Amino acid sequence: MASESEINLEHLDELIKQHMPFIIRTVSKVTGRYVQIEHDDEFSIALSAFAEAVDRFDGERGNFLGYAGLVIRSRLATYHEQESRHGRNQVSLEEMQENGLDVPDTHHGNPALRDEILEYQEELKKFGLSMEDLARNAPKHRDTQTRAVEAAERASRDEEIVAQTYRKKKLPIRPVAALCQVSEKVIRSSKVFILGTMLVFVCRFTGLTGWIQETRWNHG
Repeated sequence: MASESEINLEHLDELIKQHMPFIIRTVSKVTGRYVQIEHDDEFSIALSAFAEAVDRFDGERGNFLGYAGLVIRSRLATYHEQESRHGRNQVSLEEMQENGLDVPDTHHGNPALRDEILEYQEELKKFGLSMEDLARNAPKHRDTQTRAVEAAERASRDEEIVAQTYRKKKLPIRPVAALCQVSEKVIRSSKVFILGTMLVFVCRFTGLTGWIQETRWNHG
């Protein structure tokens, strides 16, 4: 096992491989079932939580694995609480509307778009995100929304940025800022919204892409 002084982000991939049995065991104890690494949302969340623990750990917190287990269990509990909310899809859309986003009506005459949104939610889960997260982090001003959408669209066309995004399960702020020729602060302030919008373009969700473009030109 790595010593406490070696717990850092530079060794993250090695640490994950080294502690994979611990991560799987922790998830299994929480879920009460066997963990399928390739398909379980809980496993992906546990990996992100483990990385978070590595990032935040210091020697004064005591035993690293004890701390990592606590973070993993906490993140899984949050995930399960979100999953149990009734009316998840509609609440998400209404919340996004309240944040100034002209969300399309999926309940009347557009079942294809409704199905697409459900697929989009599954894609968001891979990054530990939900539509509620997008709603909470949506830029309040139209011009900021427009710039964020433009950044997301440009990033979605850059193969290296897309690959890095899926590999790290987060938006690579510095490369996106360089690509868009803006400060890292600008990208960081809208990173959740940019990532979520970028996934729409990457996955080619045609209905949502059309809605984004319409919103962009109507309000840009």
